[in-house]
Amino acid sequence: MNSKLSRWLSFLFVDEHNCVVCDRELPKPSRYRLCNKCYAMLEVIGDRACLKCGRMLVAEGDYCLDCQNREMVFDRAFSPLAYNGAAVMMVTKLKFHNRRYLAKGMANQMTDRFLEEGLTADVVIPVPLHPNRQKERGYNQSELLAENVAKSLRLPLDKTTLRREKDTLASSSLKGGRSAREENLKDAFAVTGGAEVKGKTVLLVDDVLTTGTTANQATKALKNAGAKTVYVLTFASTKEKPPIQADF
Repeated sequence: MNSKLSRWLSFLFVDEHNCVVCDRELPKPSRYRLCNKCYAMLEVIGDRACLKCGRMLVAEGDYCLDCQNREMVFDRAFSPLAYNGAAVMMVTKLKFHNRRYLAKGMANQMTDRFLEEGLTADVVIPVPLHPNRQKERGYNQSELLAENVAKSLRLPLDKTTLRREKDTLASSSLKGGRSAREENLKDAFAVTGGAEVKGKTVLLVDDVLTTGTTANQATKALKNAGAKTVYVLTFASTKEKPPIQADF
């Protein structure tokens, strides 16, 4: 077997007894498939979360400044981790380096975070990629996460009702902050028929919540089709930006 094929197979079939980040052997089975050292590098949000978007708060209060000053149409969002350090590395490997085996452990952290809230849903829906992007990448990382979340929660998975009609630019390539993201994602999502979501509570799954624009636009499409409630669940979310201090 040539080295290139061997390396490719190792991306797909990783020893479940090893940490998915550092590849050290795990002393005992791990639900998250992480050793203690790698897990310690993750910043758990815990109870320091905005009650709307779920991002880690840096100031006093129940809501981040974004959610106080901007309409978020999803009902609530949750993330187990802040998007920094090892969490960034895991998302990057899953999303851009074909490390699909990461999805199960990441989804387990997401599922545990959702269950902490004592909530449930009728259906799990991943944030879709545009067909052009999915063909280029070969898979949708949010779909991989959603498959594992749905399995853990014993909920139906719907991969077809919500679709991405607009082939948007990558968020990382945009200049102009949130307003540029909002313009880029405007009318990007649509629902195929409304019967699958009408009157239902949807658990919308994505990898990362940054400004919340993607979640907002996808939720608009779902609610326009009759969804009663939309919860958003991501592996990680960016921290609230600290308020600007006046310099006197």
